[in-house]
Amino acid sequence: MCWTEAAFGCPVRIVTGGPWAEPFAEDWRDTSLPAPDQDWIDKLGAFVEYLVEGADGRYAITQPLLRGPVDMMFAGLGHEEACMAVKTAPVVSDRILEQCADLFNHMATTRLAATPRFEDGYLSSYGIWAPGSVVRTQVDNASMLSPETYRERVLPFDRKVFEAFDFALIHLHSCCLHIVEDLVQEQDLNCIQVSIDYPSGPLAADVMPNLQRILAHKPLIVTGPVYQSELDQLQDLRPAGGLCLQVQVVPDHQETV
Repeated sequence: MCWTEAAFGCPVRIVTGGPWAEPFAEDWRDTSLPAPDQDWIDKLGAFVEYLVEGADGRYAITQPLLRGPVDMMFAGLGHEEACMAVKTAPVVSDRILEQCADLFNHMATTRLAATPRFEDGYLSSYGIWAPGSVVRTQVDNASMLSPETYRERVLPFDRKVFEAFDFALIHLHSCCLHIVEDLVQEQDLNCIQVSIDYPSGPLAADVMPNLQRILAHKPLIVTGPVYQSELDQLQDLRPAGGLCLQVQVVPDHQETV
């Protein structure tokens, strides 16, 4: 479900493959944005309550998919208009991203408050436990931004998310690793997760140096389909103690999943 985008104001449609958030802002230059949609925030609370009751203490409850500030902004404005805002109107862009970051933190914090601790900690959606509050954010739409634009215009608002929780993870696609030089320097970012974009690419072999660069500074989670030769390379990355592989091996001749 598109929880954060819906609470930001996006209409949600059910399309092939699942729910999809549509743009709502007719003119991002307008100084007024709608207030967060409390109905969606309440619905998230009800959803978490449903999960907690169903689990009945037998297993841990993890965070549902919450897309990060830049993805919320791009969903609300539309991709082309959001790129224009970030590049040509930094004051407006910053205001929108700040609202998105604040809303994200509010929803993630509310979710955690309604979720029982598990062994005095929480699990991420990747099944990894940590002794404190855990959040997963993402920056899919940073793929449309240069490293400089991400660093100057978006990273300060991702940093607000990192700083608000004990353990912060960020989700990237293999097409978005041009921003890792900045992310590995973030003190309050605890882990980076990379989804391999198979079969469209870049494949794991194409980004192996980037993965090694991340692992030299941060724990790394890699997910997605890989070839056996790529799995062998992944298993050789060092330091191995900070690496989690949740991958599926596909035959070398297989072109689609």
